[in-house]
Amino acid sequence: DLHSFPTRRSSDLHIDALLVLVPRHPNRFDRVREWLSAQGASYVARSAEAAVTADTSVLLVDTLGELLMFYAAADVAFVGGSLVPIGGHNLLEPAALGLPILTGPNNFNAPDIARLLFDSHAAQEVRSAETLAPAILDLYTHPENRSEMGRAALAIVEANRGAVARVMKLIEPLIR
Repeated sequence: DLHSFPTRRSSDLHIDALLVLVPRHPNRFDRVREWLSAQGASYVARSAEAAVTADTSVLLVDTLGELLMFYAAADVAFVGGSLVPIGGHNLLEPAALGLPILTGPNNFNAPDIARLLFDSHAAQEVRSAETLAPAILDLYTHPENRSEMGRAALAIVEANRGAVARVMKLIEPLIR
């Protein structure tokens, strides 16, 4: 919900942070761009191919196929679709890159993965848009916690590589 997104600028908090905002569906690009303009946010749209400067607070990724590249450049990932009952998006993408993950309470599209990441302290649940900013700031000011969460996330992915092949090997005799 764009109306509940925190509008406080990073410069108000004396940190150099850039929000990389990636709407999951192209039909939302224009709506998000309009909302950012209405908020008076200093943003650059990726499709404009303009430079991000020190005054830019938001990079709107209004292109397709680049999410992993932006995850790879991030310090913290907030995985959307989880503050509202959409079911949450893919938590394994940032985990595979060793990122600490913040996500909302609605992860019913992949509850086992979410639970595994929470139990391993690789992901942290935020209950609302209002609790997201403090959680990000906490990770920003405690780099050791960011690193620990990122290592835990990557360990989960590494420990479960090849899981499909292992399951198929177990059920193959039953299929025959």
